[in-house]
Amino acid sequence: MLYSLQTYLKYFAFLGIVPWSENSANSRFIQRVYSVFLIVFNIATFGLAIYFPQKRELFLSLMVNVIVFAAKIVCVTVIVLQMIFHYDDYYRFCMEIKCLRLGFQCELKMQVEGMNWKSYAKILGLGAGLLLTILPSVYVAVSNSLLYFWPSLLSILVIRMQSVLMLLYVDILGHHVNLLGKRLQDVLNCHLKGGNCILDGNCNQLCSLEFLLALKHNHMGLYYLFTHFNGLFGWSIVCIYVVMILDSTVNIYWTQQVLAEVYEYRYLYATFAVYIPSIIMIFIFCRGGEFCKRQNVIIGSYLRNLACHPAPAKEPAYNELLSEFIMQVEQNSLAINAEGFMNIDNSLLMSILAAKVTYMIVLMQFSSY
Repeated sequence: MLYSLQTYLKYFAFLGIVPWSENSANSRFIQRVYSVFLIVFNIATFGLAIYFPQKRELFLSLMVNVIVFAAKIVCVTVIVLQMIFHYDDYYRFCMEIKCLRLGFQCELKMQVEGMNWKSYAKILGLGAGLLLTILPSVYVAVSNSLLYFWPSLLSILVIRMQSVLMLLYVDILGHHVNLLGKRLQDVLNCHLKGGNCILDGNCNQLCSLEFLLALKHNHMGLYYLFTHFNGLFGWSIVCIYVVMILDSTVNIYWTQQVLAEVYEYRYLYATFAVYIPSIIMIFIFCRGGEFCKRQNVIIGSYLRNLACHPAPAKEPAYNELLSEFIMQVEQNSLAINAEGFMNIDNSLLMSILAAKVTYMIVLMQFSSY
């Protein structure tokens, strides 16, 4: 699925976030040199912007801008470096998705289709929205002085497009977890009906030991896929979340400054153009992680229901394998994890909200002096 999209995704290589070619050594070398250039360009731009400070700005406003600007530069550096060092791992990740898809088709006898049009519409709509919401900031930067906007424009593009790509990857993972859950539900229905259903034309096959083993094997393949994704994009997720939390929190402070008539009301355009996309990205990504987490819980519930269902015809080996499968699902959770710092799910939303309120109170206290 991801391989078929690579024809379009490879153009994100101009931002340094996706490999251009899998087999060409020259393309790989050129892209790595280009990625290093992007990193040096961002750091140099940051240094020049800091070297010529804006003396007209309040000290607190200048300090907040520098912190956010520095966070974006670090985030982009981490994103690009991860792609440089994990160039081959990206295509290995694509190959694992392809192999898992074939396993679903051959071992689980499923007609695996791509994601529905709503998922693609969501990704395309989010990408277009994140690009369009840069325009209000451009308008404010042209008509007024928007501190550090032009030096950080490339960083903003890289961070936002990387967020869209990671959301695409999470949706693909969630799609496969959902398919596995549906297949387990089919197996459970066959057992509940005593092997008398005519599901897929062969209910006995779905109730067999070999089929349960295939389900267990594909679940482990999914777990390895999640682990690979977390290792491939873990630090990127951490940095992007830090930037989005900082951006959305600091823009609450800017709104308070505008309402206090420290800045013109025109600056609200730029404030909301950053605040709203940050909140939307945090929410959608957390919802994607929560979907994977809930599907894993549902898979576990199907297996426990299957274990509790009395079926005298079950072989002892079947029950033993089922117990192992249950332990595997409980211990190997299919979750999006950012390098052990946090799980991406709904619980993270409340943590972010609490942190934002705390930061807002601190910023408002500083602004009162």
